[in-house]
Amino acid sequence: MITKSPYLEAPPRLRAFVRAHETSLVILAAVVGVIAGLVVAAMSGAVNLLHAVLFNLSSGDRLSSQVSIDPWRALLVPSLGGFLLGIAFLLLLRVRPAREIDPIEANALHGGRMSFRGSLIVALETVWSSGVGASVGLEAGYTQLSSGLGASLGRGFHLRRADQRLMVGCGTAAAIAGAFSAPLAGAFYAFELVIGGYTPASLTPVG
Repeated sequence: MITKSPYLEAPPRLRAFVRAHETSLVILAAVVGVIAGLVVAAMSGAVNLLHAVLFNLSSGDRLSSQVSIDPWRALLVPSLGGFLLGIAFLLLLRVRPAREIDPIEANALHGGRMSFRGSLIVALETVWSSGVGASVGLEAGYTQLSSGLGASLGRGFHLRRADQRLMVGCGTAAAIAGAFSAPLAGAFYAFELVIGGYTPASLTPVG
């Protein structure tokens, strides 16, 4: 019996072309970079919108730059927001009891395979936590979702294990680069922590 793949697949001829031509990985890496940039912009925009609505900020203002905040909002928004997040965690444990795999673990132990759904859940949790005033950074959400999308793209093209790991590295590199406007830092992060080394084959795609 033929089972349907849980992820989108590229047409067979296109998959074969990509696998046969090393330069095609550079194009896929560029696509992952664009996607990661959109992820960073979308998540940052969502957090800013939550801050504006929940803390009654003026358009363009940052929560961290406020001299004072309405005391009731400062008390209730983080408290109720954290309570709702805790309820969501309990409900998710029933559906997905296993913890999600981060990009470092995915490349080290799972050949670059990540769950897109799980990565999206982590990103949404991060956005909500930051949106209700929790003192957490968005970097984990940026890298999780960007690398998850890179992994999904790689699986859609049936890439080899090394190339699959490379797509995860490209996602994390682009996410860090986009978040901090620091492309070199993003590249070094991917090489040293996610891919686990510097190779000639990975320099151009990650760059």
